[in-house]
Amino acid sequence: MFIETIECEVLQKDGRFEIRQYQAYITASVEIDSDFKNALNSGFGILADYFFSRNWSRKPPKTTGDITVHVAKNEKIAMTKPVFLTTTGQENRYIISFIMPARYTTDSLPEASNKQITFREVKPYKAAALKFGGYLNETVTAEKALVLASWLKEKQLSNVSGFTFAQYNPPWIPGRFRRNEIIATLD
Repeated sequence: MFIETIECEVLQKDGRFEIRQYQAYITASVEIDSDFKNALNSGFGILADYFFSRNWSRKPPKTTGDITVHVAKNEKIAMTKPVFLTTTGQENRYIISFIMPARYTTDSLPEASNKQITFREVKPYKAAALKFGGYLNETVTAEKALVLASWLKEKQLSNVSGFTFAQYNPPWIPGRFRRNEIIATLD
C-alpha cells in the first residue's frame, strides 16, 4: 500500500544528520494543551477523524483555476506520513500536524467542522534533520533535541523555530523498526 510522504531533497549528509530542502505542502493541525503523550494521542484522534470524513462541514466543491476537486460525501482523505509533533516553547503545549495529500489545495480541502483544526500552506524551506528509531516520549524528544541543537551549534547553523518531531509508522510497529526524525527549520 502506497502512503504519500512529504517531498524533500537531501542537500548534504553528515553521518546521521541531513540538510534538506523541503517542497511546499499543506498541513492540518491542532494545538493541544496537555502532557506529551495525551497531546499526541488527542491531536492524532482529532486529525484522524478529519481524514476519515467524520468531522467535515458539508460544502460544495471549490474551483481553483481550471481544476475542480470534488470530494464525495463518503470520501476519506488518504493518509500521509509523517505525523508531525512540534514543540511550541511553552510547557505542555504541542502542535500535532498531518500533511495533506499533494492533490489538494487549501481551497479544495473539505472544511473541518472541528474548529480546533487549522490549515496552513507551508512554503519551501531548508531544514536540518536527524533520523532515529524507537517510540517518541518526552525523554526521547528532549534527548534528540539536545543532540540536534549541539550539531547545529557546531556547524554554526541557526534554528529559526523550535523542533518538529516526525513519526512515520503506525503504533503497532515495534520500536526498533520505527522511523522518526527531529527537524529544525534553518534560516
